[in-house]
Amino acid sequence: MQRIALRALAMAATTGLLVLALPACVQPPAMVIETSTGAIIPLETWTATLSGALHGTVTLSPGVTYRETLATITVTGATPRAVHAWFVQLGVCGHERGILGGLHPYAPITADEQGTAAASVALPFTVPTAGEYSVTVLQSEVLSSSPVACGTLTKDHAAGPTIAHRHAP
Repeated sequence: MQRIALRALAMAATTGLLVLALPACVQPPAMVIETSTGAIIPLETWTATLSGALHGTVTLSPGVTYRETLATITVTGATPRAVHAWFVQLGVCGHERGILGGLHPYAPITADEQGTAAASVALPFTVPTAGEYSVTVLQSEVLSSSPVACGTLTKDHAAGPTIAHRHAP
């Protein structure tokens, strides 16, 4: 009888560990959008390396919903406590054609004592699926100040692009 009880206890403990470990293995599905033609397009992450008087990186990734983009920016080489405006633009560096989402969502970034500035912000638009985009950092928070860094965004194709078409049942 004691042997059966120990076996049942060991089995319950093993099952409990499997139940606890299972959620760690389950990853949420990739966020996708459906086009007017029925194509299913995954929302991918974009990155840029900033260069110029300042250096840094920018990442755009799908937000909590398909209607937002999470932007993360890190800049180095700034004057300590300097404040810099920044924004995502349509077009590549040197050939920008407008700020995505307007100016409001882009809070200026402030450098710390070591000259590093970083921020993460939810932008009010779907992460792009195609096109040419860049990120510009200005010399100050004044929009008429000169650009001091720019980087052209490129898609991160971790698993390669996937486009599916929805078929009628």
